[in-house]
Formats: sequence, C-alpha cells, structure tokens
Amino acid sequence: MRIIAGTHRGRRYLPPKDEKTTRPITDRVKQSLYDRLWSMGALPEPPEEKSAFRPPPEAAPPEASPDDQPADADTPLPPVPSEPFEVLDIFCGTGSLGLEALSRWADRCTFVDMDRDAVGRLEQNLTDLGLGDRARVVKASALNPVWLAQLKPDSIALIFLDPPYAISEDEKGRQDLVALMGELRRVAAPGCFLTLRTASEVTPDAAEGWDGPMSHSYGSMTLHFFTSQTPS
Repeated sequence: MRIIAGTHRGRRYLPPKDEKTTRPITDRVKQSLYDRLWSMGALPEPPEEKSAFRPPPEAAPPEASPDDQPADADTPLPPVPSEPFEVLDIFCGTGSLGLEALSRWADRCTFVDMDRDAVGRLEQNLTDLGLGDRARVVKASALNPVWLAQLKPDSIALIFLDPPYAISEDEKGRQDLVALMGELRRVAAPGCFLTLRTASEVTPDAAEGWDGPMSHSYGSMTLHFFTSQTPS
C-alpha cells in the first residue's frame, strides 16, 4: 500500500495482515474520496498547497490595509488556520485514510482500532513515515465510546468511519454505528464532515446530529458523506 498525494506521496507502508477480510480501500476510491471532500469544502486548503511555505502564527505579518497591498497581492499565501485541523480515523486498520490525511493537509490524526496486529503495523507505519509526533493511537473497541473521553469537545474537523463490512451489513451492527455517530457529535467541530464506507448494497440509517448521507458507489463499496448539524 502507498500514500498517493502530499508530502509523503509514493511512500509505501505496511498493509493489513489479511487484506481479504479487511477490504482495504483502493487508490482510485481513496483519490475520489479526497476529491469529493475538497469539492464539498471539507478541507482547509487545496491539497497541492500542502508543501507551500506557511509561516507559524507568531511569524505571520500583520494584516495589511486595503491601501497597502503588495504588488503580488493576487497570489496569496495559503491560509494560516486559527485552530489545528484534526482528523479521526475509526476502525483504522493500519492507517490508510489517516496517513493519507497527514500527508496532505491534516495537522493531527487520532487512530482507533482494537486489533493488536493492525495497531502494531500502524505504529510501525507512523515510525517509518516520521509521523508519530502528529498522531494518537487508541487501542480500543470503536463501538464502545469510552475512548472519546481522550478527545476535546468540538475538536475534530473530519471523521473517517470505516468499519468491517460485517458490522454495517448486520442490523444490530448498523444500530451500533448510529449510536456511535451520535456520540461522535460531542467531539465534532462545527461543520465537521463524516465519511462512512460500507458494502455497496448497504444503506446507512439516519443519525442524530448529522445531515445526510450523500452516497457515491464504487463497484462493491459505497462512500456515505455526512455533515454535523448546527445546534439550534
């Protein structure tokens, strides 16, 4: 498996031990996923600008007045976000979606999985790619939301929810996913996007606190996009 864009483009990393069981996302679908997120306004800046120089907040120049614009004002620098762009990768396996996010535009990513072998491979991938200082690895059952206490409220800008197909194909499993999505609203920042991947024949249920889904199918799999609702 490899990262397909960003600062670590082309870098290989350890795949799941059993790819037939985990059904890792393909490069084509992963690229389409990020393209759709960008078109929906879910990303903080164009992926191609990730490698551009961006001064730290304390080094940013003071805001110029309308009468004091430089000659190249039509070519602005990438924006300096006021808050870190944090991603949550649930049922992460060896980290395919979260690693891609860290390569492209994310400041930090929290990875959640309970499989010992997958977590071990994920930690090795983070070490090999030099991304360990921007990641948190939580070894826990994703469907038991006790682990959410480790995250700050309203801190997550983007959530990847990528459960094994067996969970989303089972009625009880779908109910558990809906319950988890309800709990995730506690850590979702305003305007947070959530992407759920299922088998193509699965239609996810509505979840409290989320609008959607808007669904797009790719052969045997479908991506479902949700957005967090603004509290009334």
